[in-house]
Amino acid sequence: MSETLSVVLMAGVLALVGELVYRVATRSAPLLPRLVAVVLSAAVVYLLSPGRVEQMGGADETAAIGICYLSMLMGMVAEYFYAQAERGGRRFKFQPLAFLMPIFASPIVFIPLLTLTSELGGGGAFTRAKVMVYLVAFQNGFFWRTFFDQRRKAVELERKA
Repeated sequence: MSETLSVVLMAGVLALVGELVYRVATRSAPLLPRLVAVVLSAAVVYLLSPGRVEQMGGADETAAIGICYLSMLMGMVAEYFYAQAERGGRRFKFQPLAFLMPIFASPIVFIPLLTLTSELGGGGAFTRAKVMVYLVAFQNGFFWRTFFDQRRKAVELERKA
């Protein structure tokens, strides 16, 4: 783990300790859950101290995976708004569950994209090949519902056979 990440984790633990001290001083909330959170956070910092975790890939690969995932999420959000507009209503009606459904399914849709992004190797986060993968990620996000419908039909065909 990088030293920057270690500093961020330590800052989080210190913020939790500060919050615990504040709650003890003001007696405004139960202490046991906060004490457990502080102990668990300290354990995470100890176990992930610099030099104990092997870092895989470089910053370019991490950035490429993050951009790919965000592209897929943007496709899912675009599909939600597209479906709203396609219904032809004069007013936009936000439905939280319908909006969150693709986000809940996003790890499943992201699996093949992760493989593609990881196999492209170095050269920066914005090589021509990686930009193409980002566009495919957007497309997969946009057609997430189709992906699950195809999987459901395949399972039904297997059951009938």
